[in-house]
Amino acid sequence: MPVKNKKLLSLGLIVVLFLGITPYFVGNMARGNIEKQAALLSQIPGYTLKIHAYDQGWFTSHVAISYGFDEHTLNILKDSKDVDQNFFDLLNRGLTLDLTVAHGPVTFQNGLNFALLTLSGKLQDIDNEAYREFKAKTKIDSLAKTFVSVSYGGTTSIKAHSPSFKADYTAISGKKLIIHSAGMEMQATINAALDEYDADMHMDELSMEIDDSTIVLNKMNIRTSGFRINDYIWSGKGSTSIGKFSIISPKDLSFSLRNLNTDYNFSRESDAALAFHGTFNVKTINANKTDLKDIQLSFDLKHLDIEALIDYVKSIKGAYQSQNEEIPTPEQTAANIQVITTRVGQKLIKGSPELIVHNLNFLIGEGYFESDGKMSINGKDLDNIELLSDPVTLNKRLAATVKIKFNEALARALTTIGVEAQLAAGGVSVNSLPTEQLEQMINVQTSAALQTFIAQGYIQLKDDVYSAHLHMKDGQGLINGKPLPIPGL
Repeated sequence: MPVKNKKLLSLGLIVVLFLGITPYFVGNMARGNIEKQAALLSQIPGYTLKIHAYDQGWFTSHVAISYGFDEHTLNILKDSKDVDQNFFDLLNRGLTLDLTVAHGPVTFQNGLNFALLTLSGKLQDIDNEAYREFKAKTKIDSLAKTFVSVSYGGTTSIKAHSPSFKADYTAISGKKLIIHSAGMEMQATINAALDEYDADMHMDELSMEIDDSTIVLNKMNIRTSGFRINDYIWSGKGSTSIGKFSIISPKDLSFSLRNLNTDYNFSRESDAALAFHGTFNVKTINANKTDLKDIQLSFDLKHLDIEALIDYVKSIKGAYQSQNEEIPTPEQTAANIQVITTRVGQKLIKGSPELIVHNLNFLIGEGYFESDGKMSINGKDLDNIELLSDPVTLNKRLAATVKIKFNEALARALTTIGVEAQLAAGGVSVNSLPTEQLEQMINVQTSAALQTFIAQGYIQLKDDVYSAHLHMKDGQGLINGKPLPIPGL
């Protein structure tokens, strides 16, 4: 045999041996990583993740993992009169994923993958009559499927998919109940050190028809990322958008929301404090014939003491854990949480937190409302949070500035809502009154309220714009530059 062919044969044997032996060691590594991540996820208060079976092979392994509420939370739900027994049984079993783990360095799940390992699986069938009926009607294989890939560098990529379906439960529930989903897609990445992640989720539409009511949620997108600050706290940022959310119930309630967009950023402000920034924007909200438009909110929450937040997370975990193998009762847990909240609240206040509202604006018809403000509390040298129950002490430590402005059309719109509520409470329908009479009632009440507030100095009128400026510091309050009596002082 020529020397060249011998070299190629030797190289081929080495590759075959490498690809044949490596999966065994990768399998051991995979099991350790999965067990480690399961332990981390089980530390979340109220939830637990269990590995029911792990059948490790040479090239592949099979694992069954369940995720659901922990024993303490289940006991609370069991004692609740509002939880149906069948629903409780479903929660008690949790959700179980059947996963097949393919050991690298090369796997063939969902195509050819050059990866340390890949996992492919689906949601295990639930032993529940409603779920069996659901699968029979929708003819779907599984409610959720997932594919996970771990790169040679240790980065984990996750993809999950829920198929579209339509299920009619009318025959089972005894009343009209139809659920329709256009499906959901989710993907995420987690770095090798398990201290950074990125995730996003998209859902086109989910709707439910219940008797004569309809609930619709469509075009929902969620994007989030996080970075571990320490063993207890994560910083992160994210955004949510919803095209439409509506509840239509002719007898009880009608509500709709369109074009919602939110953003948040939770980050380190300094070595000792964190800060939270949030924005909230909605194009329209309609609730029982009241239309709000162009709702805008932007705010910052600053000087959040890190040690206080660590104390809270650690203590809350402990409050839900068993003591001497005895699960705490709901009453014991509530008492523990009260103690924790008081202690952590004092620590947070000592950090002198500050809330800044950059803008809170909205429109009602032709009326507009615009505002901004700032509020802080001086927690320096505060040894006992109970001292703040004294109005004098509290007001001397508070500092606040609030500015608002609005037009008469807004006052009229709010008065209209109030008048209609008064009439409804008295059993009088708005439609039963002559238009002129209703208009006169609204005009009189609007004018009287505005003139009263102007006379008392609470608002000012200039160029058809009503405004107010509140300033409070060191126990002294001013409204539009004039002294404002503060209760308790």
